[in-house]
Amino acid sequence: MDETQKKLWETEQEILDVIHDFCKNNNLRYSLAYGTLIGAVRHQDFIPWDDDVDIMMPREDYDRLLALWERSAPRGYLLQTDAMTDDYVNNFAKIRKDHSTFIQYESERKEKHHKGIFVDIFPLDRCAEGFLSAKIQNALFALNLLYNRGYTSGRGGWIGMSEKLLLKIAPKSAYRKLSVFFGRLSRSWNKNRSAELVSPCTFYDLKRCYPADLFDTCTELPFHGKNYRAVQQYDTFLKTCYGDYMLLPPEEERVWKHRPLLIDFEHNYEELSDRQP
Repeated sequence: MDETQKKLWETEQEILDVIHDFCKNNNLRYSLAYGTLIGAVRHQDFIPWDDDVDIMMPREDYDRLLALWERSAPRGYLLQTDAMTDDYVNNFAKIRKDHSTFIQYESERKEKHHKGIFVDIFPLDRCAEGFLSAKIQNALFALNLLYNRGYTSGRGGWIGMSEKLLLKIAPKSAYRKLSVFFGRLSRSWNKNRSAELVSPCTFYDLKRCYPADLFDTCTELPFHGKNYRAVQQYDTFLKTCYGDYMLLPPEEERVWKHRPLLIDFEHNYEELSDRQP
């Protein structure tokens, strides 16, 4: 492990600690998720070639986190959501550390949103029950993602053509409002606590449903020398996402997921004199 990766992990864990304490103090449920959860189960640490931290929350706790954070944000850490800036193309939140930089793509250099080292926070919603309701909800999820990102899913056929048409007929200045509008409608089924859970954050996620009681019981798992919360049904969650998640990928796939172009641990991107390529 090189020093940059070691320091990146330390900084991400620092942000995770802040979120963990904030959730604990405000009785908010969260769980380690995705690659971070695999790391906790399989390695009791980061996956050796991972470079980020993911957590997930039920939508009601996620919404409370956003509201509480706005009122009493821990100093030095910034909340980022899809309702804040037009060039933030995620429908989930990030908590970023101020005075740090993590550039993933060349296009980010020109974007206005904060570009600090981060932890991703993914909300989970209730699935609509019934064939027609499920189709409507999936369409709303897809419209939320389409207008949030401002580009198509890359699919062909009539779906790809429809996405291009929908982006063309709406002015770009309206994309953010449309994304928030369709996202709000997609959550119309969240009062049904007996319905399964789904993450609305990528097109691939929309195909996977999790048990309705996923967050009813949580445990703690060791991760990078400390304990963090995880759903007790972590095996069910991870098998739904990845199948045999205990199986290591081929060596050629054991690389940083984000492959950052620029990392700085002391300055915001705008503070760097050599920020341009």
